[in-house]
Amino acid sequence: MEFLRWLLHNFGLFFGATFIMFFILMVRRLAVLYDFLRLVPGGEAATSLQVGEHKALAFLNDLFNRMRQVVAKGGRSVDPLIDAVWAELDCRISVHFAALNSYVNTLILVGFAGTIFGSIGAFNEMFTGLAQDREATKVFVAAWDSGLGTALYTSLGAAAIGGIFITIMFSRFFMTRAKRLETMVSLRIAEIVEQEDDHGTPST
Repeated sequence: MEFLRWLLHNFGLFFGATFIMFFILMVRRLAVLYDFLRLVPGGEAATSLQVGEHKALAFLNDLFNRMRQVVAKGGRSVDPLIDAVWAELDCRISVHFAALNSYVNTLILVGFAGTIFGSIGAFNEMFTGLAQDREATKVFVAAWDSGLGTALYTSLGAAAIGGIFITIMFSRFFMTRAKRLETMVSLRIAEIVEQEDDHGTPST
């Protein structure tokens, strides 16, 4: 509760509420990505060429089972099913990366807008104080309360949340595991096609 009061006091009501809203949206997206990627082996580990029934691919099991049935029957709809697998992967994974990128970019713009808005209020208070021959300390305090704090804190908040937190999370955990998941999906598709081809090829 104290943190919310501090945030709203230093960021201003509008920019404080905006930062809170974007932070909640980003946490929700990160939580969804974590649920999908937590079972994927880390980027430093060697990629296993035999994926099999891996738990990380459980959300694609229905499509893989359908693909196995089609391949076993010699159907011609294998390619559309492969496309469906990649489309499902985009819906479950890639869409969240795109949303997070848009959140970060928008948050940086909001921080820049807060810097401009706060600076205008601070300079206006400074010029008013100088025109009235007020003491420098009182002018500075009034300028801080009138927008200088908002200008600095919004810039810092945008840099901390958008430039550091998300970047580290992407590069260290989410992005590497998402790429590894794509590799596992490709290997699983190859396994299904090769296994069914081996079983269906007549001996000579």
